Amino acid sequence: MPMRPNRTAAQIINRLREAGFTVNIPDEPYRRIYQLRLSRGLYFGTLDISADKGRALRISLTWQPNGSNRKGSGASEIIGVLNCLPEHGWAN
Repeated sequence: MPMRPNRTAAQIINRLREAGFTVNIPDEPYRRIYQLRLSRGLYFGTLDISADKGRALRISLTWQPNGSNRKGSGASEIIGVLNCLPEHGWAN
């Protein structure tokens, strides 16, 4: 079953790619979600997309040098995390 993100989730994925993230999409969902792996330089994380309705459920991004982590649930919080994404990591 291929992933079919809704319009908002597709916009989030495109925004991540435009920001330079590599977005790895699995072939099959795990339970009821697709867990996309994200990476860009010293950043890594996951974006969860609902397998049933294609909704963006949650994001978790970590900056490796100091382990700073940002999380968000729901499309508006995910967009908020992306809006405050600095070029060179977060301070603790």
